[in-house]
Amino acid sequence: MELSKTIPSRNKKVKFKWAYKFFMECTEGYLEIRGKYKRHGKVTMCKCDWCGHEFEIGEWFGLAQPLPKQEGPKRNWALCHDCCDLMRAPINPRNANQKIQQS
Repeated sequence: MELSKTIPSRNKKVKFKWAYKFFMECTEGYLEIRGKYKRHGKVTMCKCDWCGHEFEIGEWFGLAQPLPKQEGPKRNWALCHDCCDLMRAPINPRNANQKIQQS
């Protein structure tokens, strides 16, 4: 399992050991509790660590564990469902902007 995206002048890839697409529902209580925990001055696990999508109340999100010694957060990653779907399907560079359908 891996996610891949092009950032100016380079391609970023992160490989994961495991991922759960339906980990937790984002609720008011969850956001209140997570708001108390900060890492480097930022609230953690309230948005997707890959695309930056902020989780809305009632939205389910996934959790994934990256393999050691990789770029990015050194903890489990919170992922939106679109990013979880991208992780499971190969990306065709010609259709990178379209949502990928699994067969």
